[in-house]
Amino acid sequence: MKKNGFSVIEVILAAALFMIIATGSITVILQGLDSNRLGEEQTVANQYATEGMEAVRSIKNQNFANLVNSAGTGVAQSGGVWIFSGTNNTNTFNPVGKYTRAIKVESVYRDAVPPAGNIVTSGTLDPDTKKITSTVSWNFTPSRANSVQLISYLSDWRKPITPSRGGILVYGDGGTTTDAIKYKIFDPDTGTWGAATATADVDVSTTNKALRVARVFASSTRDEKVLVTRHYNGSSHFIYAQVFNSTGWSNVQLLFSWASTSFLNVRNFDGTYLSNGNFMVVYSDNTTTPKYRIWNGASWGSQTNAVNVGGIPTYIVAKARPNTNEVMIATFDQTSDTNTAYFNGSSWSAAVQHSSAAPTNTKEHIDFAWSLQNALKGAMVYPGGGTDSTQDLKIWTANGSGSGSWSATSNAPNLGGRLGAVDIDGRRGAEEFVSCQKNANNKIGCFLANTTPGWSTPANNTLTNNTEGGIQRSYNFAFEDSGSEGVVVYSDNTSTPKLKKYVSSSNSFDATPSNLDTLGGVLTTIRMRPLSDSEDIFIFMATGNTLYSVLWDGTGNVVYILPTGKAFITHGTNGSATTDFWYDFAWDKF
Repeated sequence: MKKNGFSVIEVILAAALFMIIATGSITVILQGLDSNRLGEEQTVANQYATEGMEAVRSIKNQNFANLVNSAGTGVAQSGGVWIFSGTNNTNTFNPVGKYTRAIKVESVYRDAVPPAGNIVTSGTLDPDTKKITSTVSWNFTPSRANSVQLISYLSDWRKPITPSRGGILVYGDGGTTTDAIKYKIFDPDTGTWGAATATADVDVSTTNKALRVARVFASSTRDEKVLVTRHYNGSSHFIYAQVFNSTGWSNVQLLFSWASTSFLNVRNFDGTYLSNGNFMVVYSDNTTTPKYRIWNGASWGSQTNAVNVGGIPTYIVAKARPNTNEVMIATFDQTSDTNTAYFNGSSWSAAVQHSSAAPTNTKEHIDFAWSLQNALKGAMVYPGGGTDSTQDLKIWTANGSGSGSWSATSNAPNLGGRLGAVDIDGRRGAEEFVSCQKNANNKIGCFLANTTPGWSTPANNTLTNNTEGGIQRSYNFAFEDSGSEGVVVYSDNTSTPKLKKYVSSSNSFDATPSNLDTLGGVLTTIRMRPLSDSEDIFIFMATGNTLYSVLWDGTGNVVYILPTGKAFITHGTNGSATTDFWYDFAWDKF
């Protein structure tokens, strides 16, 4: 008997097959729909991220300084221009949730001196480039998060191209017995030092004139440096000057010599360039009337009297008023007098004795600095008496016609202990100065002065109670070019130099110092040279007869570790003396 129709099993199989095919088709259709929606939403997210990137580009074009580092910020339009605003932006483009956009602004580092070099995670900060990341995130479904990210590097391409500044380092290399002087050139393009090379021989007939003091000065009108040095042969002192023309040294001039076996560790000369391009050197000839000479770019002028200061100078400070031919000189002498006189471009006047006593007659008790904010103002610190434990401050106000007048005296807060070596430095941005002192108890403290005149005490102003005990400055302070921050490096009588930052807006030093690289002995002297068109400061340090350097990066608030010339380096191990005067550095200015 023949049976027609389907069995129950066949029906079930057919239904199952149909369901599989139908489900697969529906899944494919749904996945296609999801894929299409995801593509649409990713397109929207990319456009939203691109809008954020273009907004940042617009903000950069307004002023590159607007690109301040941020872990996350939004953008908005205000007054027809884009600005940074809030921490992110949100916008609704889909029914599930909102798109959130966050902009990240980061610093850029390179493995060579910027703008050269590859971008790396750490290295030398490139101040003219920023990394911008625009991230948009959203929920495709309540349980599925998505994001897109765009990255771009924006540079300050409108910034004028300023040649990098190099410099010259000069130091004694003959120990305490010979007159050897070496110099090195700092190459700004490679960030490295040239080979140590001898300067001109100040006296070819003998080698026993050991270097005691060196100062080097850079011209802003010629490719030229002037080196002034004082030497000692065991019985007499000699002051020489010579000129560097970018290829070598020449025009050696004996300024004066005298017989004496005392006052070996003093600086009884100084120099300064005038706005007309001439260089003036002021020096002691072992009389009560300092002398001066002019270098005009071709020859040395004759020796000429300055003014009688009543005693034989042990320290001389000479500073030209910015962009003029006027010069202030301050002198401290063997009878402990503090005097000043003013050069109006052709003659001296305004001779004043400010004090006739000091705690000693061998320490660097005086300093003078012009204001970087008001070129008519200058500040002098000095001791007011034989038992003085505070700095006296006076403000000079130039009249713009070759003269001026001094303010009344203002006494700094009392640091305790009789006054020792002092140092004053003016800052850009305000008529303010930071002045530091080392006292007889080996304590170092710093204070803020103004042109009123007046004083205030910064937070954490006592640097150490146990600095190296010599007569010299075992510290140095310098402002970065902007004046918003400064740096002080000092000895705490160990082989590890200490560094503290000073913040002008809060009038405060770091509570805790940073350690620099360990030296080969106790740090005794520091000399700092700030660069005039960046936040960099060269730090030079000596441990008796060994000289070191490292460059401070004021933008990143760290010392450089690359390239080699900016990082910690040893220059020489045969210095001339244990004071801070046997080495000096000058940045190029021409």
